[in-house]
Amino acid sequence: MLAAGAAVALALPAAAQAATKTVDMGTPLKSQKQLSGAYGADVNDFFPHGVTIHAGDSVRFVPTGFHNVDLPAKGGKLTPLLATSNPVSGAVDSAGAPFWFNGAPNLGFNPALVTGSLGKKVTYTGAKGVQSGLPLSNRPKPMTVKFAKAGTYTYYCDVHTGMTGRVRVLAKSKRIPSAKADKKTVAAQVARAVRLAKSLQTPTLPANTVTVGNAGPHGVEVFKFLPQSLTVPVGATVKFMMSPKTYEIHTATAGPGNPESEPNSYLGTLAKSFEAPVINPAAVYASDPPTAGPAKLTPTLHGNGFWNSGVLDVLSSTQPPSSSSVTFAAAGTYKLYCLVHPFMVGTVVVQ
Repeated sequence: MLAAGAAVALALPAAAQAATKTVDMGTPLKSQKQLSGAYGADVNDFFPHGVTIHAGDSVRFVPTGFHNVDLPAKGGKLTPLLATSNPVSGAVDSAGAPFWFNGAPNLGFNPALVTGSLGKKVTYTGAKGVQSGLPLSNRPKPMTVKFAKAGTYTYYCDVHTGMTGRVRVLAKSKRIPSAKADKKTVAAQVARAVRLAKSLQTPTLPANTVTVGNAGPHGVEVFKFLPQSLTVPVGATVKFMMSPKTYEIHTATAGPGNPESEPNSYLGTLAKSFEAPVINPAAVYASDPPTAGPAKLTPTLHGNGFWNSGVLDVLSSTQPPSSSSVTFAAAGTYKLYCLVHPFMVGTVVVQ
């Protein structure tokens, strides 16, 4: 009887086991040093960008950068990154003069992105959206999503507009790429990113123009002011511009303190506020009214040599501009930083 039972069991087809594939939410950790160390670059993309699984299988989304996964319901909308709150009031510069943006909305991260499904296992059918939330903890845990129905699904990063990934879900009878094939796809994606990062180091720009970051296809971003040093005569106006293909936001900001190494300095405090529920409006908004033309930057502007482009981006659907100009009205060496990415620094020497 035992032998007969064993024979029957062997004759039955093995039950298909649900499988899980992994997608990195940003550049794979082992490749980050290669990109950042040699080229000051990162990639706003998911690795692999596209993954194929069987219906009933899962995708494990692993946080490897400041990204989230927004998988909206069918016909649903994405979650905005920022939310407005009470108008700015009482904002003054170091000389005690009111800033022009008093009365404009305060901005902060959307509370809907503060919590999500990181560290959880969820199921997606298309009837209800899945939101990972932002990876705000020191060691954010992965989110595992089971895809119950066949179809092709696009998911998004709400932090970097334009950053998307795709999950293709096939019937169990269909063949899907092996783990070895997926690994090869990721390696090719990384190699392409390295080639692009290398090509983005020396952009061709008009005179007296600095690009705040430089971007290429497939989410490749160089986090540098380029050129990193510019020499101009007194009275020259310099344009700080965003790269047309970027998914990022940046600022070009002059003032006292190094925001990365001196967190309690004037610029350090402004940069740190990007981690707060409400961002300091002096970090978000241009320091001078945009309608007034380029400000004249000297060591005493706003009482302490402060000038800020405000947040810059390239999206036509948002209020921030894609460039800002300033006139260097006094000789000296000026350091400019991105308050969003304080490790980005450029130099303008005015003679």
